[in-house]
Amino acid sequence: MKLFMTCMQCLTETGRPSFELIVADYYDDGVAYATCSAGHTTAQLVQSPKFEILLEAGAIALLEGFTLEAVADFSAALERFYEFAVRVGCVARSLSPELYASMFKEMSKQSERQLGAFMLLYAIEFGEAYKPNTKMGEFRNSAIHKGRIPPVEEATRYAAYVYETILSLYRRLRDKHSDHMMAVVVRDLGERRMKVPPGIQVATNSTTFFFTDAQADSPPEFSKALEAFKEARQMIAGAIPQMQALHDQLI
Repeated sequence: MKLFMTCMQCLTETGRPSFELIVADYYDDGVAYATCSAGHTTAQLVQSPKFEILLEAGAIALLEGFTLEAVADFSAALERFYEFAVRVGCVARSLSPELYASMFKEMSKQSERQLGAFMLLYAIEFGEAYKPNTKMGEFRNSAIHKGRIPPVEEATRYAAYVYETILSLYRRLRDKHSDHMMAVVVRDLGERRMKVPPGIQVATNSTTFFFTDAQADSPPEFSKALEAFKEARQMIAGAIPQMQALHDQLI
């Protein structure tokens, strides 16, 4: 995964942004490193929960026409949302991080167990049964387990199902546990911060544009969310040359 970074040390030393835009890679640890033209190394922590990152990766894959990759990303996003929700429920009930880690270790490689844990949590929280869409599950299995490359229309339909399911569940969970959701995000950030070597300046980036808690008014329809994301990507792409020109004027 990639994100855009600017040097925090240049900002600290000069009191103004350098406007030097750096494209940096980050992976599962959620930490990106970049070195600016002045030789400063900055670490940037990804604030977004993993399911948000995977949703965005799926949206990019879909826009680029990689339908199998899009299905894989959206499928993984739904599973990681289940995990996120279970973590929130555990925090709400004052389960220690150590006990949660010990519990989740036993189910971390089995998505059915994770779904079962979420279904139990859902019943406890909302007093009703959670019923996954079996047809969408069958479609997902045909792509993930059999390697079937779906046409754009089918991949888009699956992506819409995942997006709208997560958005609906997310909002219900946030209505009851907004503080506990933030606690999970802050805990993740703390774990990522511990991975950064001493002496390196650290910044935080929410990273995602497609789905983020900062967008309280996220469109409920997937098609509108995807179109807004497409426009945002185009806007960012157009701003990059302008930022580079500003940086060139300052050096």
